[in-house]
Amino acid sequence: MFSTHVCARRFHRAHLLSAAAIFLIPSFAAHANELPGKERESAASTRQAAIKKNPEQSSRNTSKQLGAHVKTGAAVPISSNAAERLVVTATRTPQRIQDVPASVSLITRQDIERRMSSSLADVVNRLPDADMAGGARTEGQIPEIRGFNGRDIILQIDGARRNNDTGFAGFSAPLYIDPAFVQSVEVVMGAASTLYGSGSMGGVMSIKTIEAKDLLAPGRTWGADLDGGYQSANENAKGSAKIYGKWGKFDALLAYAGQSFNTIHLGGGQKLAPNDGTSNSALLKLGYDISDRIRIDFGQQFYYIENYRPDNAQAKHLQIYDSSIGKYVPYNQQTGIRQDDSTFHVTTHDAHGNEDGRLTLYRTKNTSWSGPFQSLYSGETQTLETYGFDIQKTLRKDFRRFGNHTFVIGSNYYRDINHTLQKNGQGGGNIPDGQQQVYGFYGSDEIKFPHGIVLTPSLRYDRYNTFASDSSTSTSGAILPKITLAWHPNRNWMVYLSWGKNYRAPTIQETNMNYIVTPNSYYFLPNNKLKPESARTYEGGFSYNKSGLFSTKDHASVRATGFYEDATNLIQLSVIGHHWSPLYQRNEINYQYTNIQHATRYGIELRATYNIENINFGLSYSHLRVKDANTGANLLAQPDKVAADVSYTFPKIGLTAMYSLTAVEAQDYDSTITRRRPGYMLHDILFDWQMPGKPWRVNFAVTNLTNKTYYMYKSISSNNDVPEIGRSFRFNIAYKF
Repeated sequence: MFSTHVCARRFHRAHLLSAAAIFLIPSFAAHANELPGKERESAASTRQAAIKKNPEQSSRNTSKQLGAHVKTGAAVPISSNAAERLVVTATRTPQRIQDVPASVSLITRQDIERRMSSSLADVVNRLPDADMAGGARTEGQIPEIRGFNGRDIILQIDGARRNNDTGFAGFSAPLYIDPAFVQSVEVVMGAASTLYGSGSMGGVMSIKTIEAKDLLAPGRTWGADLDGGYQSANENAKGSAKIYGKWGKFDALLAYAGQSFNTIHLGGGQKLAPNDGTSNSALLKLGYDISDRIRIDFGQQFYYIENYRPDNAQAKHLQIYDSSIGKYVPYNQQTGIRQDDSTFHVTTHDAHGNEDGRLTLYRTKNTSWSGPFQSLYSGETQTLETYGFDIQKTLRKDFRRFGNHTFVIGSNYYRDINHTLQKNGQGGGNIPDGQQQVYGFYGSDEIKFPHGIVLTPSLRYDRYNTFASDSSTSTSGAILPKITLAWHPNRNWMVYLSWGKNYRAPTIQETNMNYIVTPNSYYFLPNNKLKPESARTYEGGFSYNKSGLFSTKDHASVRATGFYEDATNLIQLSVIGHHWSPLYQRNEINYQYTNIQHATRYGIELRATYNIENINFGLSYSHLRVKDANTGANLLAQPDKVAADVSYTFPKIGLTAMYSLTAVEAQDYDSTITRRRPGYMLHDILFDWQMPGKPWRVNFAVTNLTNKTYYMYKSISSNNDVPEIGRSFRFNIAYKF
């Protein structure tokens, strides 16, 4: 699609590294300013003890302090505690993000509100080695981590797995949620099979939805939020309403969000149409504290999007040959996708307030349908329903000279049920009915030794069974070890190394997709001999955090990760031939999921921040390469990316102004030439005005300021060349009762 001379107009890696150096120099300086040894160790132990005693309360206290400064209009102090954000996905236990021995990114509610996005794409696309690629339509955006997508990534909402990977070769996005309901997103880059089982070759994206306790102001028993906004680039009008409260031991939240959208204005003045639709969402959360140590909660989420568009949401336009009139006609259909999630949790805490047990029961169901198209296609409905549970227990024991141990043991299970029904009442379709069940048992032990040494061995046994309607079955299992060694020489530094084995079971879609029953433009051929993926991952990195680096009011942090992976039987959609299509009157492609016998991948990920009083700087950088070890061919790999932010807060009026840069190098090395894309740079300007002492919040932004025409690297739909969204004026206003 893009010739070599077009790809030559790229953002060079040298420029990326130069930008990284400019932002990182302050973070590596003046290590001599640290406290003396004994004083440093005493301060570190005091702070760690406070966090261990009650990490959730520590986080809430920090939030209250920040909220109080915003309300009064005073300057927000930047301390080390402000950076002590807790994450749980990487280790299944709460830890400060700078202490986690893994590559982790955290998206906060504030990040989402400032971007005012109609989907999570805007915030995810700024993370290292993570993207929501697939075009400007919401239904086409697919999460990718370290070059993996689809079922190579575990997506979970409040602990419930989202396994839907329906449609032709994953053209349907596997994630549907309105950003108005998202409290935070934790993204673990890299394999996490030992703790989460099949599907985490690329990583885990864990989304937490809002709860009453997240939104209630201190001292209040109830509250309500209203907000509405508009984005010019996709003619998107959106709004949401939330009401929530806490009465004694009971708390509840009810929320609604709706959006409407139309023609998408792409970079450079092009338009993407048709794109005429609406989405509606609802969220119910109920919680009850049985005692100080036991809590139960229930969540029900509903999302529905309906759109008139091409059947493939990632395509600019589609045409189909109508033999009755002897010419091509536009292939647009009415489509709809509904996502339903039900979750139930039981959480227990020990005498010190630390979570020590959790049971999660869930059911998720994704239903996608397409209406009839003239007399050529009757339309069909496809569902993927998932039932599952996850139970874990945490035990803490100090064995003195043998270390302080945190044991995590657990088990999880899920069953996928796939069903396809054509509008004429017949079953079948391109993916036959089938089921897959996966279960596993896992355990880990975080051992803290003297001198800041932490050793974490973990082990898992996982097994899957796949059953299809055509009687084809497959089954396999895996033993998955992992070991991590971390060293905390002082309160500022953490260095770690890890090694682990990972795997993923092939899905029903990959083994049994069979789209040759009618003379369509392409064939998807089944492959029930597909083997599970497996890989050995080597990873290392460090984090550095320092308050008072250049002054008493600043804070700097740097986190870096390098990794190498040796994979066998990597599952990839491959071109295996061509056929004559009477429908399109030309030769078309034959696709099949196949195993790449031996592949290697390596890369680095870098994150850095520097804050001084009301000024904040942020930077991330990623580099990834994936090769077929036998042929030397370059496989799916996201291009090098830099994301940088600088913001200034005017405390007296509560206004924050931010400039954001995203610079992506050309993807001109993929051996599948049609997947190559030129590099690009994007500029955004954002304003966040939280009126001191007032319940109003106003956000305004101009994204893609220069109206740049750019194409994201789409690892799945290599033959769809649709520019991304162009310049967009965004406005949002919110009122808190």
